[in-house]
Amino acid sequence: MADVGLLATLALIVIVVTFVRPWLAVAAGGGITDTAMGAALIGLAAGRMAAVALDDPGALTQLSDLLIIRSGVEFWPGVLVGVAWLVARARREHVGSWDRLAALVPAGLVAWGVYEATCLVRGGCPGPVSGVGLHPDGLSNRVLPIGVVVGSFAVVGAVLLSVMQRRGLSSRRVVVAGVVAVAVIRSIASVWLPRIGDRLTRQHRTSLIVAGLGFVALAGELVGSKRAHHEPSAG
Repeated sequence: MADVGLLATLALIVIVVTFVRPWLAVAAGGGITDTAMGAALIGLAAGRMAAVALDDPGALTQLSDLLIIRSGVEFWPGVLVGVAWLVARARREHVGSWDRLAALVPAGLVAWGVYEATCLVRGGCPGPVSGVGLHPDGLSNRVLPIGVVVGSFAVVGAVLLSVMQRRGLSSRRVVVAGVVAVAVIRSIASVWLPRIGDRLTRQHRTSLIVAGLGFVALAGELVGSKRAHHEPSAG
């Protein structure tokens, strides 16, 4: 049976990103839309394979188990593989890798935000008990839909990065800042997502690690630019 909610989510992502892309994205060579779709599909497949390999390695040989996407996708391994594919394509097309990635960051944030916010049509949005929010079936209290909150922050991050990009922020910093934004949002949201026991989930831990590495990379960028600015020119 088709997952109507997931199909609706995918349709909304395509519609929204297509609508906002001319304003959000900075051109980085031709065929960028096809390239982005390819990266998304490859990243999704890699994320699914990683989840199965970690949780149930025996299911790697079962095609039916691999295709049940709703049972789990590892987010960051999927992102890593998708980025690697984008870099390989950029080099093959003689386009700057950082420029290609930076051109896709704002639209990518919007796409991710739409996916998270459309939890409303994919079986409900978990979240903490709140006086303001949704009243899911079977629960006596209202909950704050974390997916909607995450989606809102993702869109805000996309707008801010797009503005800074147009004002001259380097492609490298746009990419790193985009990764940090996603990692921080996911880390904070994971506090209120359902989990078994008091330990951090794997998704939560990996997001914290990526956020930490991202902040270190941003700090290195700032230190490097200050040193370059203060070094006397040769001659």
